[in-house]
Amino acid sequence: MIIRRYLVKETLKTQGAILFILLLIFFSQKLIRILSSAIEGNIPRDLIMPLLVLGVSNMADLILPLSLFLGVLVTFGRLYSDSEMVTMHACGVKKNLNYQVVFFLCIFTCALTTINCLWFGPWSSLKQDQLVENAKINPSLAGLLAGQFQQTPDGNSVIYIGDVDKNNLENVFIAKINPTNNQRPSIIIANKGKTGNDAEGNQIITLDDANRYEGTAQLKDFRISNFHNYMGIIKPKELDSNSDEKIDVQQLGLTDLYKTKTPKAEAEFYWRLTLIISVPLMAFLVIPLSVSNPRQGRLAQILPALLLYLVYFLLASSIKANAGKGRLDPALWFYIINLGYFILAIILNCWDNLFMRKLRLKYIAS
Repeated sequence: MIIRRYLVKETLKTQGAILFILLLIFFSQKLIRILSSAIEGNIPRDLIMPLLVLGVSNMADLILPLSLFLGVLVTFGRLYSDSEMVTMHACGVKKNLNYQVVFFLCIFTCALTTINCLWFGPWSSLKQDQLVENAKINPSLAGLLAGQFQQTPDGNSVIYIGDVDKNNLENVFIAKINPTNNQRPSIIIANKGKTGNDAEGNQIITLDDANRYEGTAQLKDFRISNFHNYMGIIKPKELDSNSDEKIDVQQLGLTDLYKTKTPKAEAEFYWRLTLIISVPLMAFLVIPLSVSNPRQGRLAQILPALLLYLVYFLLASSIKANAGKGRLDPALWFYIINLGYFILAIILNCWDNLFMRKLRLKYIAS
């Protein structure tokens, strides 16, 4: 049907535009946080793009339901304001066509939300933690910041590099303040150096014309050594992926969350169910809210609809936070909120049908 394709096309275009704008906003906020961490030296620069890409799953949790909600609200509201929807109904097009269009879009959006909640979200959260943890135990020499004193993860050494140009280093200062294996404190100074990797994946730092000062003022055998080429090898440590302490509930699948009987796991389980159910629920709710009168303007319907959407997710977020601390039962409140909004959606969708009109007229007449 031509009208059905027209409505799907217009709603999908609006949803895509809103999704792009929301994604750009959240993406910019995520980029600022990651860049701040990279500037402070908490994460290496080569992890900026991987963390941004993996962070899309956290953005999609709220963006996907909101994009469909706003897409239907804006598109249908515009059609009502321009009297296009009234003309369709006057020509014999039934209102059930609106539900068919929204149902089709719900299937597409709900599939993406389900994939994100059940698979991509937990996988990306686990991958982000692994990348950051691996960067902490295996710091990249190429990712060292110029002009800053940086401490190694074990706390035994302090490194300062005056200038970093790709793999080339200048004005290198390395101080072993807490040496191990009965070694003495030492300081290594070099004007130039470079970094690289060998075939086994080990990090290699090579310093040209380096001087090494070994010992302390209390030791009589203070040593000064000069090296034409001073080479250091850093072997990467393996990340322990089997440690239970590093497993977060956000990294568990829906089945594992259901089996894990902890407050945080139960709160996360019902939060993901809420994200999936919110797609058809809010889309069903927004259909009657998109009906507008050309004389009223578009804001008359947008503001109440956004308020209902905001209240829904604020309640769900509050329940998740309190349920994670064991203060309330997430299952009970999950059914209360979703059932309450479902009843509200039914009332709003049936408010203008023939039966409700007769009922309202009979109530007013009495």
